[in-house]
Amino acid sequence: MCLKLPILYHYWAYGLTVASEMEFPELFPFPVQSVPDVCLTVGPVPIVNSHPKGLHLNSLDITPDQYRLEVKEVARYHVSKGKMIIVDPDPLASADVIRLYCLSNAFAALLHQRKTIPLHAAALLKDDKLVMILGDSGSGKSTTMAALLQKGLSPFSDDVCVPVFSEGVCKFYASYPMMKFWKSTLELPGLNLKVDRKIRPNMEKYGVYFHNQFNIEAKNPHVIFILSNSDQFKEFKIFPINGIDLFQELDRNAYRGEYIGATDLRREHFDFFSRLANQVPCFRIERPSQGVDPSLIVKMISQKIVNC
Repeated sequence: MCLKLPILYHYWAYGLTVASEMEFPELFPFPVQSVPDVCLTVGPVPIVNSHPKGLHLNSLDITPDQYRLEVKEVARYHVSKGKMIIVDPDPLASADVIRLYCLSNAFAALLHQRKTIPLHAAALLKDDKLVMILGDSGSGKSTTMAALLQKGLSPFSDDVCVPVFSEGVCKFYASYPMMKFWKSTLELPGLNLKVDRKIRPNMEKYGVYFHNQFNIEAKNPHVIFILSNSDQFKEFKIFPINGIDLFQELDRNAYRGEYIGATDLRREHFDFFSRLANQVPCFRIERPSQGVDPSLIVKMISQKIVNC
């Protein structure tokens, strides 16, 4: 079916080859030699039939093999069987925003349909292994990532890493070659990153492409850092975390984890996070919301990277 469609663009994303009717400047161009893993087309979105394990709302349907999302004044999206994405754009919507929802929500649903649970994590390469950074919005992930880039680490993936298992060992694929930074992060002294576009018209967050440095190979994780800040923390702390505490932290960082219950992924979910928790050293970093020098965090992270 896919090969008969008027495909114009070919990409690599999330460990998959993609044939698309839409152009995605964020994605990595990649010639598809055979049948692609994913086909993305533009057209009407079909109805999703009710499923006993599914989630069905006015603007959202999720079942184990189908997904429908309606974003008002942006687009409708439909994902099926881990292979097909249909986008029905609002003619007045920004193309950047249409693609943004597709790259986040639609591709997350597609990966879930393929029995894969992506991890919500930034990742950088150090000596061909991954330094992974997790944390809630506002915890300082992008600032920490920018500071580590200044220390000579290479970008791998901005906020999504896709697991793949080989002989019982978990490796990760990157998502696509664009980092997203707030304006305040881009203004850090010595960062010198070229801004390629604004993420959304009404948001001071910007996209920085790194196609020339992008790596499509699955890489081993070396160490994981979980960032947390709060007004309740009175001082900076960094300490190892493992066991059930680590499992719960990883579980909280499943990308689009709210989809998991309706996609029948409980077994895969438990297996993935159990293996990862036993494979990689992990440290939790707690800091006050105000008054901590970012260079202190980077110094401690750099020490742990060397010692792990």
